[in-house]
Amino acid sequence: MLTAPELLTLIKAHNILSKIKVPAKARKDAAALEKLINEADYKVDHDKKVIKPMVKRGKQLKLKTAEELTKPKPKKEQTSEQKEKKSVNEKKKVIDYILKNKEVLNDPEVMKLHKGLK
Repeated sequence: MLTAPELLTLIKAHNILSKIKVPAKARKDAAALEKLINEADYKVDHDKKVIKPMVKRGKQLKLKTAEELTKPKPKKEQTSEQKEKKSVNEKKKVIDYILKNKEVLNDPEVMKLHKGLK
């Protein structure tokens, strides 16, 4: 018998190919998840750990492939050039803001900060 987390991973991977809406209440209840799968015209083969369509139509989704499909995608790392460009752009934005709003420089709070930096 598949557990609720295993059923969830199968559903998530299957959702890449077709949609099954999982309500928040059913996330931890294996019986409710199985009922949801059956309502979507699929059946669960617990021995093979597979969701099969009740009507034959294409590939079957297995647990191993489901886990591979639902893995989070790796984040792209920024190069030092991109980081430098980003910091330069942020500095330009601050300078532009100060030039447009010169009254900000006369604010007493800003003056305190400026004196503290010296």
